[in-house]
Amino acid sequence: MADQSSEPTSDTGEEPWRVGTATRIITPEEPMFMAGYGQRSEPSEGVAEDLHAKAVAFEDEDDTTVVVVSVEILGITRDLRADVTEACESEYGLAPDEVLLNVTHTHNGPEYRTDTYGILGLDEEMERRAEEYRDRLEGELVDVVGEALDDRSPASLRYNHSQCGMAMSRRRPDPDGIKFKPYPDGTVDHQVPVLVATEGDDVTAVLFGYGCHPTSLPVMDEFHGDWAGLAMDHLEEAYPEATAAFVIGCGGDIKAYPQREVEYTERHARTLATAVEAAIEARGTTVHGPLRTVQTEVTLEFEDPPDREELESRLGEGDDRQEQRLLDELDREGEIRTEFPYPVQAIGFGDDLTMLGLAGEVLAEYSFEIRDALEGDVWVAGYSNQGYLYVPARRHLYEGGYEGGWVSLYWDYPTPPKPSIEDRVTETALSLAERVGATRRDD
Repeated sequence: MADQSSEPTSDTGEEPWRVGTATRIITPEEPMFMAGYGQRSEPSEGVAEDLHAKAVAFEDEDDTTVVVVSVEILGITRDLRADVTEACESEYGLAPDEVLLNVTHTHNGPEYRTDTYGILGLDEEMERRAEEYRDRLEGELVDVVGEALDDRSPASLRYNHSQCGMAMSRRRPDPDGIKFKPYPDGTVDHQVPVLVATEGDDVTAVLFGYGCHPTSLPVMDEFHGDWAGLAMDHLEEAYPEATAAFVIGCGGDIKAYPQREVEYTERHARTLATAVEAAIEARGTTVHGPLRTVQTEVTLEFEDPPDREELESRLGEGDDRQEQRLLDELDREGEIRTEFPYPVQAIGFGDDLTMLGLAGEVLAEYSFEIRDALEGDVWVAGYSNQGYLYVPARRHLYEGGYEGGWVSLYWDYPTPPKPSIEDRVTETALSLAERVGATRRDD
């Protein structure tokens, strides 16, 4: 157990915040198709580690409240986010910008999306179970928010960050293009942001992050939270009065290496948990209010899709599920959409900390670009509020490779995004950061 004698308390001895936490097990109760790896063809066969939804509620002295929810699944669909926030507003009076949903992005969780075009490989029974689980998940997320609100009690907040070196870029340059392989000289964000709530000498909540794919386990048929889930377990063992919740950063092009062994996964979890403990022991800075929240949607533009003639010419040449989806959209709507809304959320903890929630699998470059543009402590979280979209920077689209190319075709989008995606996402995030208290650096 960690020595808690030096845990942070407020500088004045006061506890100006009210913080509450809650945890719910969200492990499926029956076999389901699993999300994350295309080579799986059979439903799950058991549970290696339970999956959880964890909520941390923060309330300032003006009674403004924000709830951050960490969910051990692959991604949040747009409709799930909308239904959860609508219920939270109705039942708890929370505005949608006062709830941040972030997934750990485990690739050993359940697939709860519907599969109209067979892209996911779900049969009729797995479709039924996916729909039932999706309804259950909505209820669990609403309930865990309510339980965290009910658990609020006086606390102090401190923020700090440390470093963790297990992550590495997976975009290796090669004469034939960008390979999906480890690249030690690639862009990677090793920062570990940590927000800690304390009551007296006790740590009661630990919100921590890291920008990296939780994909170090072998491709398996059992539910498991990967190193992110195990790291939460280690921290709750170290601080037995605390709930530890993981908020993933900008890790769309980052993996933990070495990988594909349970032993490596356990090592990575211990490494990250140790980095979090180091940040806690180093105390950091007191976080003051007031809380400020804002969210918006920015329109992302995608490249022009093929016309009907080209789509029809591709049919029968192989895997034509994407072509059929786009043809159906043409028949139904008369055109193929090339613009889609993208949610961005900002939470300001006074002038001390700004948290930004970006949707989808945001590549590491964004974390540096946004942090470098702002004064003070800034926490950039990807995979927030909506998933299933890679968010490459401009250069990734020009370079190609997995994250900047064909992977976008497997979700709801017709083509890769246009290079304007970088400026649109970054500028929107910076503008929202200013609205919740952050200041831009002088050029």
